[in-house]
Amino acid sequence: MKQSELPRCPECGNMPEYALKPNHMGWVWGGLKCPYDHYRVNLNGPAGSRAQAEKRLAPQWIELVGKANREKTE
Repeated sequence: MKQSELPRCPECGNMPEYALKPNHMGWVWGGLKCPYDHYRVNLNGPAGSRAQAEKRLAPQWIELVGKANREKTE
């Protein structure tokens, strides 16, 4: 899923950004976050590539934003 297709931060309305870094062995660590750190999801372990990391983080972000939106409306 492309970054532009992800839901926006429920707090500020900005697009999330990937904060990923490979280590010396090529494993990718990091997360997906709001640019102003309102919301963030992290990898719970290393990913083999940036594409795999993005694939694992997108559903977590969608779930987090959906939960935040539901809490706002209640």
